[in-house]
This record gives sequence, structure tokens and C-alpha cells, in this order.
Amino acid sequence: MKYSCNLIRDLLPLYCDQVCSKDSAEAVQEHIGTCEECKNILMEMQQSVSMDSARYEKQQFASMQEVKKKIKKRNTLFASIGIVVGIFFVLIVIRFMLVAGVIRFAVQDGWKHFYTSTDINDYGVFEEFDGYSKLDIFPKHLSDNMEVYKYFYYYADTFLDPTAQIYLACSYEEDDYLREIERLEGIQEEYEGRIQPIVYDKDSFLYPAYVAINCDNHCYEYALLVGEGKIAYVFLQFIKEEDIVFPAEYLPKEYEQKETGYSIYVFEYRNGDRHCVY
Repeated sequence: MKYSCNLIRDLLPLYCDQVCSKDSAEAVQEHIGTCEECKNILMEMQQSVSMDSARYEKQQFASMQEVKKKIKKRNTLFASIGIVVGIFFVLIVIRFMLVAGVIRFAVQDGWKHFYTSTDINDYGVFEEFDGYSKLDIFPKHLSDNMEVYKYFYYYADTFLDPTAQIYLACSYEEDDYLREIERLEGIQEEYEGRIQPIVYDKDSFLYPAYVAINCDNHCYEYALLVGEGKIAYVFLQFIKEEDIVFPAEYLPKEYEQKETGYSIYVFEYRNGDRHCVY
């Protein structure tokens, strides 16, 4: 043999990997043509390389599949998040439209039930009134012995809570004035044996007042004794100070500054329950 087996076997790994020179390759080919043992060794090496290559390709394929699964999972996650976000925004839009619709309906409906009058001949009708009061403070009827200076009635069934403003200013002759004071002093409401009388208040107003409601649920109801036989009757419910039609001095000193107050129409219990008689 031209080359020894040991020399050829040293070249076989390079030959299998196809990294040997042309002369070395020709030497290996010439030798294995005559040496069966070296030829078998070469075939085993080639089979091993082939198996390693197949295993590598399999691993690569598996890795690619795993990457594809991760990409698909990520895309599915993003798609799910997108759907959830989309549904969330759709629900927000629907809710906004519903709330806007309810408010619009309520406000429009409130303005449909809007009443105002300054005609003294309308006194006592209180068209559609549904406030948090029975209006006990006001005289049931106007008589010829009363001189009325001003009358104003306003009521609107607005959103959430109705708004109302009732104002009557009049004066009495002495005897009639005393009878009216007696009527005011006797005002009271009763529920299940409990009685709540009207309050005579000389501190909360600039004038002495008989008070049925003082800042209960944004309501006020009182009669001011403004002097010289003149009485101003007032009922307010959710009315801003700038919308008041009578002199500001007729308002309570702390108008809309308190959170809770008093009402002869509301009976409160120790457990927090409230019963209203209006």
C-alpha cells in the first residue's frame, strides 16, 4: 500500500467533514479502494455524521415549531387583549350614551313639567307640586283682610330632585295678624304618636321666624315676621342663591352651608331610619 492505515485513519475525520485537501482526499479514496477495514471505519463515520445531521435538523425543526407556538400564543394573547379592550371601550360608549340619554330625557321631561306663576289668583293651586313638604307654613287661602305685596310660584320636576320656590309676602291688620301668629305657633306633624312642632327661631335669620324646615335635603320652609304686621312665607327646594326672587335678607344666615337640618315632616329614629309624612 502506498499509505499506511494509521495515516489514512487520521485523515478520515477531515475527509468526512470535507475539509481536507484534494491530495488528502485522493489518498483516502485510493486507500479505501484496497483496504476493507479502513473503508468500514469510513462508512461508520459517515453514518454517525449523517445521524448527527439528522438529529440536528430534528432539533432545529423542533425549535422552530416551539418558536411558532410561542408566536401563535403571543398573537392569540394580543388578539384576546385587543378584543377585551375593544369590548371595554364599546361598553363605555354604550354606558355614556345611556347615561346621556337618561339625563337628556330626565332634563327634558323636567322642563315639560315646569310651572311658574306670579298671579295671586293662582295662589293655593301649587300646580303639580311634589316637594319634600306639605307647605304647612303657608295660609290655606288668601282673604280680603290680607294685603299681598308679592306672590311667586315656581316648580320643575327636574332630574333626580324637583326644584321649587314659593314666596308670599303680605301684611295683616292687628287682630288678623295675631290670629295668623296663633296658627303658625300651632303647626305640627304627627306620626305613630310622635309629634314634631314648628320651631320659633330668633337666631338663624335676621328676623324672627317660624320654621318648618331648615336645611333638610336642601329644603327650607319658614315664615318671617318682618315687622309692622308683615309676614314673608318662603319655601325653597334645591334653589341657588342667585335665583332667589325675594330680598336676600330673607334667607337664612347660613343658607346652603349646613349638611343636615330640621324638618317637621321627617321623623328620625335611633337606628337611622327616617319616615317622611309629606
